[in-house]
Order: sequence, then structure tokens, then C-alpha cells
Amino acid sequence: MGKSFEQIGIDHSLPFIAVIMEKADAGIHPVFRLPEGFSFSFFQPGDEERWARLQLSVEHVDTLQQAEDIFRQEFLLDCAAGDSSVFTDVTQAPGYEKLRRRMLFVTAPDGQLAGTGALWTGDTFGSPRQRLHWIAVAPEYQSLGLAKAIVSRLLDLCAELGHSYVYLTTQTWSYRAAGIYARFGFSPYMGEKPVNWPFVCALPLPDFDAENHKAWELIGQKLAAYRK
Repeated sequence: MGKSFEQIGIDHSLPFIAVIMEKADAGIHPVFRLPEGFSFSFFQPGDEERWARLQLSVEHVDTLQQAEDIFRQEFLLDCAAGDSSVFTDVTQAPGYEKLRRRMLFVTAPDGQLAGTGALWTGDTFGSPRQRLHWIAVAPEYQSLGLAKAIVSRLLDLCAELGHSYVYLTTQTWSYRAAGIYARFGFSPYMGEKPVNWPFVCALPLPDFDAENHKAWELIGQKLAAYRK
């Protein structure tokens, strides 16, 4: 079908509209394993620097500083929990213990960081819900099935922690990723605008509902053409 999940990239030809996908049964999904020689590990001090470089390499951020700031705010400070503590040692950060149990890293046979993803607590809907967050695979290790293995393991982790519902955010630019998430049982969220929706649509549409329907129309059209 052309490019794999890890190679899907970002298509800037579409207007940017963020969307939510959700899944009610985290424990039920296709199972994918890491290739031989690759291994999973959880966050350890120092991984924040590798995480930032990886996100920059896949163009999820514009600068290394932006990636470092995002990691600090979203993970170390655990902004979903409303914590704004000051710290100098990563192990003393409010989000450290959660990172050690919820952020995955994939190590390649050569010891290099190959991929990452997290099962985090999102407050998009105004209350804590489980969220797949910041999944990325380094360019040099793409097309090996690593992203599918990461999603599979994060869904298992969600179920192991006793949660069924899980969601994620993506966008029209990543329509092929949306197609892959659908294979894991994620479906488009078509409800009311979430309480903490931070995204601004690139089109002059009247409201969230109109934006959401337009986004899924565009995603559907692109996926249909992509699969031909």
C-alpha cells in the first residue's frame, strides 16, 4: 500500500485541522512485536534529551528548544495534573514517576534510540483520560514496523493499568496515520468541542463541529485516493 506507518510523514497540501480519535476497548487490538534485536525500555534520566532530538528529526517540532520546552511542560511538570513545580533534578520532577511507567523508548540493535511513545493523562475533555502521546520513529529506522509495535504495546499498557478508554489527537496533515489508528480500533470523535481544545483551524469555518466534519471529509478523501 505504499509507505508504511513510520514513513507516512506530514502532508502540508491540506489545511491544518486537528482531530481526536478514541477507542473504548484498549485491550482489544491487533498485536505487533518489535523486530529481532530491538527492545523496549521505560524512561530513564537523560532520555529527555534523546526524546527532544528524535522529535526534531521527524519534524514534529521546529527547533530543539521547542521540543525541550514541550517535554518539560507536558511530561516533567505533568501539566495535565496542573502542577507547576520548580526543580533542577529530573528525578525530582512531578512527572518523573509517571514517566518511568508510561513513556516507552525503542532501542535499536546498535544501541541508538529508534522510537518513542507515551501513554499519558490528557485533560482535553476537562477530566483525566488516557491518551497516546508523541509517537515517533527515527527516520533511519522507519519501515520496520516500529510504530505499530509501539502503539500495540501502549494499548496493552493502558489495559494493564486498568483503563479501557483511550484517545489521541492527530490532524489532517497526518491522514495516513489516522488510517493506521483506525486499524487499531480508533474511531473519529464526533462530539461537542472538548473543554480544553487548544487547536486553531486553518480554515474560516464557523465552529468546532464544522471543522471536525470537514477534517474527516478531507481525511477520508485522501485515504481513499492513497489506497487506490
